[in-house]
Amino acid sequence: MKKILNVLILVFITAVSCTTKYNNMHSFETVWQTINDKHFDPSFGGLDWNDVYNRYQPKIAAVEKNEEFYFLINKMLFELNLSHLFVLAPEDLSQLAPILAAEGSIGIDVRMLDNDAVITSVKSDSPGFQAGLRPGYIIQSIDGIKIEQIADLKHINDIEYQNIDKETYKNFKVLVPPYNERNRIALITNGILKKINGPPDTVVSIMYVDENGENQEKKIVRVQRSGKEFFFNEKMRPFLIEFEAKYLDDNIGYIRFNAFFPPADRKFREAITSMYATDGLVIDIRGNPGGNNEIGQTIVKQLLKKPTLFNVFMYRDKKDEVILEPAEKAYLSPVVVLIDYLTGSSGERFAGCTQSIGRALIVGEHSPGSVGPAKIEKLANGAIFIYVYAQTLTPDGKIIEGNGVIPDIEVKLDRNALLKGKDSQLEVALQHIKNQIK
Repeated sequence: MKKILNVLILVFITAVSCTTKYNNMHSFETVWQTINDKHFDPSFGGLDWNDVYNRYQPKIAAVEKNEEFYFLINKMLFELNLSHLFVLAPEDLSQLAPILAAEGSIGIDVRMLDNDAVITSVKSDSPGFQAGLRPGYIIQSIDGIKIEQIADLKHINDIEYQNIDKETYKNFKVLVPPYNERNRIALITNGILKKINGPPDTVVSIMYVDENGENQEKKIVRVQRSGKEFFFNEKMRPFLIEFEAKYLDDNIGYIRFNAFFPPADRKFREAITSMYATDGLVIDIRGNPGGNNEIGQTIVKQLLKKPTLFNVFMYRDKKDEVILEPAEKAYLSPVVVLIDYLTGSSGERFAGCTQSIGRALIVGEHSPGSVGPAKIEKLANGAIFIYVYAQTLTPDGKIIEGNGVIPDIEVKLDRNALLKGKDSQLEVALQHIKNQIK
């Protein structure tokens, strides 16, 4: 009886293994063929796509573990050096926007300034503020993990798939396209923010350097983040959409939102109706990873006085020109858009195209050029395939993917200014608007 049971178990394991291999190969074929048939660039950026198939097909056929499949299929896709092009396990979907999906927070934001992880803002009613954290403080470690370790990203094409560590890959400890320094810093910063955020009612330990150069350590309890929930996918945790609108000194309006997802479009329309009489408007999309194209288009309509070509999508066989009609009552005063190296996707499209049509001055830091747009499909092995299906152009013909958006006025945040409670990028934006109304 025991022998029969052992044989049955062996047969079951063999059947499962064969099914896994079959589904992985079927998924590989689907991914390769989709790119072959639908990629916007028939030259594949100079890459021999048939040669890519010949190199990766035998490797994936030999795969025994799912993490090896994910690593190899992405290694293949990353050879195209494009954003919005990868394969994920369904349980890892929240990795698409880990900060938006984080449920718990201590109320701080962080940016890499001269290789230091510097706190750039602290909400006044947050656990971080109550613990004594302030803008300008340098974070040295999170839960005992040094910032240098979090920043130790590896180039995926320099790692042999046989040596891939599941935890390393799952935590995105690899560089992903576009392969430029701006995106590398963005990935590092997101990794830091991901470790600071986490489940509500859990503790995070922050070691930092204060304004006097003294080393400090605080254990802080994360609280539930506020914000409107937006369900991007039924398998993902909801995104928490934040929106802020207020008046600044000198009759200048200020609007900030953390993603191009509902209800940002509705809230923007509501906010702008009370700001028609302001002398200028700052739209802050620093740290905004993007979202839906339609949200950005709805927002731009509120800023136009005539029908305007806003952006162009280049497909393999056609060109789609997006012309926007102005809102019934539009905001016509000067507009400044704030961006940084965490501004991505629809955020970059919004900034680059409003700059191109002359409707907004862009202030801040050069964005990474991770713009898309992308579609999502499910593969035979249950994996989620995300692929870019068009090339985004500004109305004046600039390609944003890989190139990013170059600000009209490039200015970095400054630690000394932050310690004094000043936001150097916002200060430049406000000064520009004041100069326009003199």
